[in-house]
Amino acid sequence: MLLVLCAYFFGTYALSQTQKPADLSSAGQIVDVTCAVDATQSYALYLPSTYRAAKRWPVIYFFDPGGHGRRPLELYKDIAETYGFILAGSNNSRNFSNEQGKAVNAVWQDTHTRLGIDEHRSYASGFSGGARVAGAMALSGPAGQVAGVIAHGAGYPSNKTSKDDLPYFFAVGDQDFNWPEVINIRREREEQGSSYRLRVYPGRHQWAPASVMEEAVQYMNLKAMQAGNLAADQAFVDQLMDKTRKEAADAESRKDPITQLTAYRALVSDFGGLRDAKDAAQKLTALQQSPALKAALKNEREQVSEQLKLEQEISQKIASVADNSVADMTELRLEVRQQMGALNDQAKHSKNEEKRLISGRVFSGVFVSAMEDGQQQLAGRHFEKAEAYFDLMRQVSDDPWPLLLLADTHAAAGNRKLAIKDLQEAVRRGLKDRAVIESDPQLQGLKNEPEFQKLVAGLEGK
Repeated sequence: MLLVLCAYFFGTYALSQTQKPADLSSAGQIVDVTCAVDATQSYALYLPSTYRAAKRWPVIYFFDPGGHGRRPLELYKDIAETYGFILAGSNNSRNFSNEQGKAVNAVWQDTHTRLGIDEHRSYASGFSGGARVAGAMALSGPAGQVAGVIAHGAGYPSNKTSKDDLPYFFAVGDQDFNWPEVINIRREREEQGSSYRLRVYPGRHQWAPASVMEEAVQYMNLKAMQAGNLAADQAFVDQLMDKTRKEAADAESRKDPITQLTAYRALVSDFGGLRDAKDAAQKLTALQQSPALKAALKNEREQVSEQLKLEQEISQKIASVADNSVADMTELRLEVRQQMGALNDQAKHSKNEEKRLISGRVFSGVFVSAMEDGQQQLAGRHFEKAEAYFDLMRQVSDDPWPLLLLADTHAAAGNRKLAIKDLQEAVRRGLKDRAVIESDPQLQGLKNEPEFQKLVAGLEGK
């Protein structure tokens, strides 16, 4: 289960004698905060330079899949400064952790105890698995407790029903292997009439660029004005409406009916009660009935289907390699390497943009899926299966990640010599962060090995 929220998550908190309000001297900079109630939990915090405790402030809670709370704050602190938002990024919530609920509860409780937070404008945001944590945070409590979700590179939590009334902003790169998931969710929400915005930008599986995150913050502010939880700023509303109309017009001139659909849907659903959107509603109805939109949506569905079919085909072969379930394992490994190599080549060199994007997404999706399957096997101490996944991915990609996890696997299995060899190769492939190696729990048993010490010492200053 991704997330179980404890009962105290939605409590009301009095300031205890052991907890003090946030140090206002830290306003305008990112600081790390240890939770007063649970010292095992911490988060990165950014307060706008104008922060004053007497005022109620909107907050965005961030969840990074690797537990790097500072990462999104470093990316988005200028947006927080411009729009007056508190940012808080958990350092404990991460993929494959069974304590995500504990991490969510801790950062919620601590910030609500220390800070002046607007009870109607708390938002959750995350990247990849963190996006699912953010969704679970919003959907597990009373309606309105979390006012909206900003999901980067992923969709819903796995145990979520498809119908909700939350404002949801999805940001996904056109090269992101989770693109089909997000596109399918957009279709669901469009059919249901649920609140949403979607921005597809040029990029891979990543936190969205700051410009996209700013659009998400603007969207949440607009929905807060629409709901009466933020005083309507007429100039702001006019600016966003003009921008959205321009997007619709630009999409029409480019013959891009799907972007037109997104723009007209935004004009109709997000400005209701703030501006007259009758003209946009008429254009939306006409667009929905147009052959051009139907053809574009059909082509989009075909892209989704092709990607998922290819991913499933190759992933099944990789699982067979890990299970050692076929007679000729050498031939099967070669087949996987050849298919992955062909995908990688097409992703880099194909002159057909759709084929290039699909190939890149399939390669990345299969790679990440295999790595995650290997991590699950490692967590279950099935070392041979874990090694099979990581070793095969080492052969199809130059990324240092498979080598790092091979080192984890060999170290956990007691083969220190091979683990150090894996780490050396990972460094040659570009692993330069000393902290990643030193903080890896699987590698703690190597610290007294001279070769390990030499390798880590060589990373100083990199």
